[in-house]
Amino acid sequence: MNGMQLLRRGAVVGFGFFALMGCGGPDTVIQDPELGDVEQGINVATNGSFENNAIGNFNYVVLNAGSTALPGWTITAGIKVMKNTYKTPQNGVQSIDLNGLGAGSLYQDVPTVVGAGYTVTFYVSNSPACATVSRSATINYGPSSASFSNSSASWGLRTYVFNATSTTSRITLTSTSGGVGCGLAIDNLQVNGP
Repeated sequence: MNGMQLLRRGAVVGFGFFALMGCGGPDTVIQDPELGDVEQGINVATNGSFENNAIGNFNYVVLNAGSTALPGWTITAGIKVMKNTYKTPQNGVQSIDLNGLGAGSLYQDVPTVVGAGYTVTFYVSNSPACATVSRSATINYGPSSASFSNSSASWGLRTYVFNATSTTSRITLTSTSGGVGCGLAIDNLQVNGP
């Protein structure tokens, strides 16, 4: 840094210091932002919009247990990957139906910090063949679990919060609408943490 840069920076810092000294005073109250206004970290989930592999050229493709066609996810019971020609996704060009030929399930292990708070969000809708029928599923997220259902073809946001109890937390989505080939559509899953 040359002398002119130092002089200019010193003048700016000096002016800023003077301006700070002249404002506020001891009675000034600094308000902390509302918790809802603070962005919470980064998304630790992988391929939450199911876009990392363009699967098939048809309206949908059934992926059976053990399939590796959906990067980042382990499929434990058959699901469908739906194209935008069949079901308009909430994000991107693909979404999933938790029912393949029957009730399906998949999970992902995400890195977490013990004791840290995480927020799981995703969008849910009904797949086209079950557009107005109630369908249900469960989510296991870290040490917690919940049931959810839907009976609309519109996308709706679901939000779940947990504190991590280990360095890896499993996010599992399981259909509880058995015996049918259509269930809940899922898209844009994120796990945001510190």
